Amino acid sequence: MEGLIEVKDKIKAELEELLPQIKKITLMINAAEEDWTTHYDRNNPEDLYLQGMFYLISNELQDGGRLIGRALTEVNAEGVLKKKPNGRYGFGDVELTTGEPVEYLLQDPEYGDRWILSRIDHNGENYYLWNNPGLPLEGLRVRIKWVRF
Repeated sequence: MEGLIEVKDKIKAELEELLPQIKKITLMINAAEEDWTTHYDRNNPEDLYLQGMFYLISNELQDGGRLIGRALTEVNAEGVLKKKPNGRYGFGDVELTTGEPVEYLLQDPEYGDRWILSRIDHNGENYYLWNNPGLPLEGLRVRIKWVRF
């Protein structure tokens, strides 16, 4: 078990070191996009290819940066969901609405209980988890992390 803890700590440390590099690169790409004609030749297909690829890379890096941030961020609130009089779900002072990222505790006797990243969505009638729409929200243990990237 000691080896597992050591590996997890090493991975976390490496991700913490990687995060500033991801931010730096995405800022560079975004700055180049704002004044793209200064940095890319519109008559050069290779330049325009790189501009498009850098844009896609920036989007993926930002997604990865948010995931790294989420993995490394402490839990801000945790509780069991209950439906509020206004139809939204929440716990304590926390009220969730469409698009709200949450982590829910999936109880899985075969592979072990674990936290799963999801978000709250609405189908016009009720709220649900976007990646597990059949799972009832009432009584579900969730946690919230406020992540900035």
